[in-house]
Amino acid sequence: MENKINYNIVPGFFLHCIQSDCKMADHCLRQLAMQALPDDYHSVTIVNPKYTKPTGDCEFYRSDKPQVYGKGFKNMQTKMLPSEYDTFRYRLQGKFGRNPYFERRKGERLCSPSEIKEVEAALKIVGHEELKFDAYVEKLNWVD
Repeated sequence: MENKINYNIVPGFFLHCIQSDCKMADHCLRQLAMQALPDDYHSVTIVNPKYTKPTGDCEFYRSDKPQVYGKGFKNMQTKMLPSEYDTFRYRLQGKFGRNPYFERRKGERLCSPSEIKEVEAALKIVGHEELKFDAYVEKLNWVD
């Protein structure tokens, strides 16, 4: 099978899977990373084979389908009253931390699919469920 991914984009901490006979191997990032592993790598971290299930119902399965990430939400502030924005900001700073909040707000750091849900929950609390991110990006989801 042809490698579907460029190994240079695989995060250094990513768990690989050695179960090439799994029903989901052709679409699992863990197995695809293993297949794309360069010959000059001496070691990688793998999922314990005792805990993988080649039947297709594996808790370690990670889809190779690109996911939607949110990029920046500066426009949200302009649509909120100051008190609404304060509630929104403090809630998200509690989830992400102060600096990571601002990195996400400016679009320097993408919001993962689960982080998009956190932003949407904060929007719902302040009554602005209709607000959207400044942009959206599709990419492989290695972590979330």
